[in-house]
Amino acid sequence: MKQIILVLVTLLLTSCSSTFYYSTLNTKNEYVEKVENGDFLIETDSLWIAHCFKGANAPVQITIFNKLNEPLYVDWQQSALIIEGSAYSYAGNSVTFQGRSSSDSYNPNDGSYSYSFGNFDGEVKIPAHTSFIPPQTMISEIPLHLDPNFKQLDKNIYRSSNIGDKDNQVSSAKRADFDEENSPLRFTSYLTLYSKPEKPMVFSQDFYLSSLIKTGLKPNRLAGNMIDRGDFFYTEQPANNNALYTTLGIAALGGLLVIGILYGDENVYSDNYDLDFNFDY
Repeated sequence: MKQIILVLVTLLLTSCSSTFYYSTLNTKNEYVEKVENGDFLIETDSLWIAHCFKGANAPVQITIFNKLNEPLYVDWQQSALIIEGSAYSYAGNSVTFQGRSSSDSYNPNDGSYSYSFGNFDGEVKIPAHTSFIPPQTMISEIPLHLDPNFKQLDKNIYRSSNIGDKDNQVSSAKRADFDEENSPLRFTSYLTLYSKPEKPMVFSQDFYLSSLIKTGLKPNRLAGNMIDRGDFFYTEQPANNNALYTTLGIAALGGLLVIGILYGDENVYSDNYDLDFNFDY
């Protein structure tokens, strides 16, 4: 009976906890400066543009400072988010997107190779408007949230890791690192601005997911200023309590059967990954 209670308590704690995916972005563009707070900056003689993604579900915050002595306009209809070769106008309602990742590794001990890949999807939520920027003035807009869904990524892309909290305590985590070529999330922000409609200015910035951390540590427990960095965002996978309710009912009726049910439920509910992939080489 003590073992049953212990298993139930463990399941209760696990089932009531969300999983958080902490993401770090990077850029391949040499003309884009990643400043100290993590924002991505483009600067010219006439303006500067900063992209910031901090917060839940990757809000794309675009800040523009007009250095000119005449107004500037941001044409969201002629601006777009480009994901995996598909362009989505910033002026619209919502769109969905999909991506994939792959990784391979070599074990020098036995000479074996392993390969894995995974898919993910998400939704981009976007409004429609044009922004006016007076001379020597700055505006900041959040035209969309990326809202990526990473839960279907292959668990084999992760390695065991740790993450520290603000009290210098260490929590277990899973981590995956990517370069620009194998990143599961790559996108471009394409902006059109003008002071005169017949002379538009176009600015393009490329971004990719460079690291992904999966853990139960909540955002308000993160160490230092991680949560406030412009290159850092998070998504939350809520707890699935269906397994808990089912197990509690079976435990009351079936006694020791709960352990067998728990093992089965753990395989089904633990991470919601698509674990089985078949490849033809």
